[in-house]
Parts: sequence; C-alpha cells; structure tokens
Amino acid sequence: MNVSATSESNRPSAESVKALTNRVADWQIANFDKELEYRALSTHQKKQNEENGWVPWRWPELGWHKGALYVGMYEWSTAGDDPKYADWLMMIGKRNHWKLHKRKYHADDHTVGQFYLNLYEDIGAPEMIEPTRKRFDAILAEPKMGSMKYSGYKNPNTDWLDRWGWCDALFMAPPVWTRLAKITGEQKYLDFMHQEYRATYDLLWDDEEKLFWRDTSFFNKREQNGRKLFWSRGNGWVFAGLALMIPDMPDDWEFRPFYVEVFKQMAASLVSLQRADGTWSMGLLGGEQGYPIKETSGTSFFVYGLAWGVNNGILDRATYEPIILKAWSALEECVTPEGMLGHVQPVGAAPGDSFPDKTEVYGIGAFLAAGSEVYKMLSHN
Repeated sequence: MNVSATSESNRPSAESVKALTNRVADWQIANFDKELEYRALSTHQKKQNEENGWVPWRWPELGWHKGALYVGMYEWSTAGDDPKYADWLMMIGKRNHWKLHKRKYHADDHTVGQFYLNLYEDIGAPEMIEPTRKRFDAILAEPKMGSMKYSGYKNPNTDWLDRWGWCDALFMAPPVWTRLAKITGEQKYLDFMHQEYRATYDLLWDDEEKLFWRDTSFFNKREQNGRKLFWSRGNGWVFAGLALMIPDMPDDWEFRPFYVEVFKQMAASLVSLQRADGTWSMGLLGGEQGYPIKETSGTSFFVYGLAWGVNNGILDRATYEPIILKAWSALEECVTPEGMLGHVQPVGAAPGDSFPDKTEVYGIGAFLAAGSEVYKMLSHN
C-alpha cells in the first residue's frame, strides 16, 4: 500500500479546503459562458483563438459533461454555505426550463435531472421536476429490455446505450431515479432503478478485483503489466454515484444493503491501488509505470466517495482518512493560482492522457463534490 499517514503539521484545515474549493468553483462560474462567446466568433477568429490555446468547452449545456459539474456545484453549495452557488444553478435550470437533454433512454441525457431534483427539494416548485418525471414515466411505459453487450456507438445492434451497458451510466441515471422515488414516494422508480442497476452489475462487476469493467468490450483488455484494464474515471463514476444514491434509499428497503456492500468492496479495493503521489492511475491496475502522468477526475470522484463514506459512518475513519488527505493534497497541487483544475483526462472511454494546463467541466464537478465532503470531514473532526 503506497499510503503514508498525514502528519499534523501538513494536515489541511477545513478553512483551507473551503478556500480552495471556492476558488475552483468561482473560476468555473467565471469561465462557464466563454463557450457562448466562442460560438459567436467567425471561423477565422476561432482558429486564431485555438492557435493561442483558448479552446472553451464545447459541450451541450444539458449534456452529461456539464451535468456532472452541476452535481458537484450543488454538493458544494450545501457544504460551503454560500448562496451564490445555488443561485447560479437556479439560473441554469430556469434558462433551460428544467428539461433533460435530448435522448429518451440514454443515461447521459438524464444527468442534469440530479440537480433539478436537488433544487426541488429545497424550493418545491413543481415545474422543476415535471420534465424528468414525464421522461421517466415514458421509459417505464416502453422500457428497453434487449442485450446490454457492447456493439459500437454507430448503429448499435443491442440496447447497450439505451440501457446502462457501460459503467459511467451508473452515475448518470440511477441517482435521478432514486431521488425521484424519494421525492414522489412512488416505488416504481426505485424498482426500475434496481432492476437495471442489478443488470449492469451482473454484467460488468468483476468479483475478483471488486471493480467494474467499463463495458463488455474490455473483458479481454490488459495493462502493460498483464493485469486487467479497469478505467479509473469509469469506476469513479460508479463510486460517486453510489454516494449520491444511498442517502436517498429507504433505510428499511430490502436492497439497500446490496448498494452499501458494493460501495464498501470498491472502497477496500481502492486502498491498495493509491499511488505514491496520492492519485489513482488512469488504468487502476496499471500502476505508475503504465501511467506516469497523474489524473484528477477519477481521483476526485474517489476522494468524494471515500470522504462521504467516512462522514456517514460506512467507512472506518482511521483507515480511510489518511488516504483521503493524501489524495486531497495531490489534487491541491493540480489547481492553478487562478482556480483552474488541471490534469483532467479529456472525454474518452478508456485511460488516456492528461495535461497540467487542460481541464474539463466534469472533472471540476468531481473536485467540487470532493471538496464538499473533505470540508465536512475536517469540520467535524
């Protein structure tokens, strides 16, 4: 295990975590609408900007990329105790009329429902949840029940994209279904979530390593060292999704222990896989030799989940706090003085590259979620 205890002399304070997380959140808000400015430029101006290194995010405002940002921003808004972050999310929701993204079944296009339902719990305006409820009722009326085996992104001949046939989907959609069940009191949403989640688990869970394959195309892929290839961010999506979902599950629900146990098993696997630098490799079993470059999105999701587990009494504080603080220190080193989180792996479906001067909105969302739980952990120490 490449984990050393954090000494009291270099232990972060709750206030230092709050200040850093605020800086990252503020930078993201200040830069969020640069994409709108970019789209207004001529082709020549766009090329000039790209040559000068300014390439803003080009992701849809309701897509999963920004949906993950909104999830983290909401988590930080509740922990950091500053209304401007919730106010910003309200602005995003209102200007998009609380709609989900385009595709009826695709989990990625359900992600934004998470922050809609969160804000609904705070405010209670029916229009904030009606589009999500209508979409999910339509899915329940005509559910997809075909194979979840990977069959490509173009003209797939299975239902792997219309069901949850890739592990990232377990962050995107199940927390929305679970929270909708809690808000409405309607068991049908929870039942469907469990049916589909269990189907993904049965397909993609590796019982030897206690991790999730990204999709069925990875079953025979191996790292340079010969070990199985488990994508860090993919497992980060799952781990963070569990931390979001479990609080919304009824305490007496018969299947709640299943989710808690999966969470605990994943956490135990992560203990032995943390690198000497405090992060996790993009391919979790590939080590630093296979992945000399550090990466912050997977690491941020793991920090969020682990700190949430400690804060909620699911994980042992003495075991996991040193791991969390070592990882937080590594993340802190990746934030620029202006507040940009670097070393976020670009969009992909497998381990890749990361760069100190490049970021992505979903990585920042993961960082904000991590900051929220680390702040709580240190505040209540």
